[in-house]
Amino acid sequence: MEITQQNNSDLIWDIDRMRDRDWAQKFVLQFENVLCVFSGTVGQIYTNYSMHFPEDYNRNLVILPNPYAFHDTFNHVNEESVTATGFHIIPGKVINKQGLLMLIKPKDPDAPAKPIPMNRAMQVLNSMRTEDDPFLPVLVKGDLKPFQDKVPCLHLHRLRLPFLSPRITGFEKKELKRVIQTKMQALAKM
Repeated sequence: MEITQQNNSDLIWDIDRMRDRDWAQKFVLQFENVLCVFSGTVGQIYTNYSMHFPEDYNRNLVILPNPYAFHDTFNHVNEESVTATGFHIIPGKVINKQGLLMLIKPKDPDAPAKPIPMNRAMQVLNSMRTEDDPFLPVLVKGDLKPFQDKVPCLHLHRLRLPFLSPRITGFEKKELKRVIQTKMQALAKM
């Protein structure tokens, strides 16, 4: 299997740290085409892709952008415009709840992160941002990780529009924002 013509290693995620690989696979597949994927190696955000766990890659996660949807790939996205959030998505069954939860760290640095249902978490995160710098979640290599050493979770990064390269036009910024915000509606319903 050839990943891309440019040997984009950011699209091969090692999941060896996951104790229950099957659970990790099922968990991450829920987010296929719901969260966009950023590759700093090639400076691209993929909005249309598929996730695979091929034997020839040791059943690690391989993300394959849709080659027929080149218009769903955004180019010239610089690494400085994508930052870690410290927010994590976990399965609700970890605390005997339904669906997915997001762990959001409170303002008090000594307080523990609080699990919040996804729809409420999206409302909270959207209310904390401005129109020029909205909350636009993306995934990067390494965001699928174990929570408490056994449960799969996803760490979220976010795209910061004010820090995008000047090579990206105003139209492209608006379109990127629109696409990610549309996908966020599906995320809020999970």
